[in-house]
Amino acid sequence: PEAHASVYYDGSVRWRKTGILTGTCELTGVISFPFDTTSCYFDFGDDRDPLFHRIKYNYVAPQFFSSLEDDKWNFQEYRLLTTKTYVEEVTESLSGFENRFIRYRFYFDRAEKFYVHMFVIVYMLFSYLSFGTFWIDAESGDRLGFGTSILFLMVAQDISSADVTPITQEFLWIGKLSLASKLLVLFTIIHSIVAMWILTKDFDGEDGSQEEREHFIETSEEKEPSRARSFKKLVFDRYCQAGNVFARIEIKEGDSKRLKREKKVRMADVTSFMLCFVAYTILVISLLTTRN
Repeated sequence: PEAHASVYYDGSVRWRKTGILTGTCELTGVISFPFDTTSCYFDFGDDRDPLFHRIKYNYVAPQFFSSLEDDKWNFQEYRLLTTKTYVEEVTESLSGFENRFIRYRFYFDRAEKFYVHMFVIVYMLFSYLSFGTFWIDAESGDRLGFGTSILFLMVAQDISSADVTPITQEFLWIGKLSLASKLLVLFTIIHSIVAMWILTKDFDGEDGSQEEREHFIETSEEKEPSRARSFKKLVFDRYCQAGNVFARIEIKEGDSKRLKREKKVRMADVTSFMLCFVAYTILVISLLTTRN
């Protein structure tokens, strides 16, 4: 029939209107992006003016096309979760009266595999790859270039992911992973700079001419180790010893000053490698277990 409404004997009216409703709503659950299950609702009711509040709305359970209920329909970014969709009657207290309306709440599941393959796994691979910096010779310029190259790759990855990442005031899950990954890569770069500085900060008395060696010995004897220097040396030695549990590097009495430093730097490299590997692995596991 041409009529859009049907009046029944009990006074109720059923209004039928086909078409498409386009609305804007505030999505919830986006903070877990890309593992989020977002929610959105539509409200149907009278005007909030009590003078025009004449109709009592009733609702029926929503019905969906069979294609929406099919789990194999995966060629889209969002999939409507029909089993979670529900309808409720909401009442809000306004000035002088209560406003009653019908709320349809919908849930959407994001196509998370795309984001996992394109961004999450790539962040993790770059982070673990950056730990290889500790196995490159500390005096080699390639060591510093290796770490900075990975950092540039991560920044490029951030630029690529910005086009598909929701803009929000909240700190998203993907943002936490990205920030943690870049901080660890920065740590490998800073560690490399410090290692290069330790190996080149003083003159090795065993090299150079006889006059230079005598001058080095005289100036070394004039220096008195302060408490601050002793504390720094103690902290550095303890840090190196922690990594030597795995490296098994032996410092001999007959080793030159430079050789001793090189061995300690290698110990520190092993310590930093184990520290970064364990810390990042724990961080990734904690993020994955709390993603929803």
